[in-house]
Amino acid sequence: MTLHDFPIKRVLTFWFLTFVCAYVSSLFLYTIYQITLTGWAFVLLQAATPLCYLLFGWLYFRRSTENDWAHRITIALVWVCLTFLGTAILMQPVYGYPWTMAFTMGIFKGQAVNIAAVLVAGIVAKK
Repeated sequence: MTLHDFPIKRVLTFWFLTFVCAYVSSLFLYTIYQITLTGWAFVLLQAATPLCYLLFGWLYFRRSTENDWAHRITIALVWVCLTFLGTAILMQPVYGYPWTMAFTMGIFKGQAVNIAAVLVAGIVAKK
C-alpha cells in the first residue's frame, strides 16, 4: 500500500462519522450517568465508543479494496490519531479544559480498545 493508493477521502469520511457518533453518544450518556448515577449508564458510557468504532470499522472494511493486516493497523492508528486531534480541538469549548488534557496517559490507554475494535471489524468484514 502506497500513499497514492491510500483512500484518504474514504478514511476521513468514515472516521468523521465514527467521531461524531461516538462523541455525541458519549456526551449524552455521560449526562445521563451524572444525573442518575446508575451502573447501566456507566456501562453504556464505557461501551459506546468501542461499539461505534466496531460498527463504522465494519462498514469501512466490508467494501474496502484492501483488508489485510497492514491496512487494518494503518486505519486503526490513523483513526485514533485523528480522534486525538478532534478531541484536543473540542476540549476547550466543550469541557473548558486546556487542549493538552486530550493527551494524557489514561486517554492513550483507553484508545487501545478502539484500536482492537477496528482490527476486529476488519477481520469480521473479511469473512
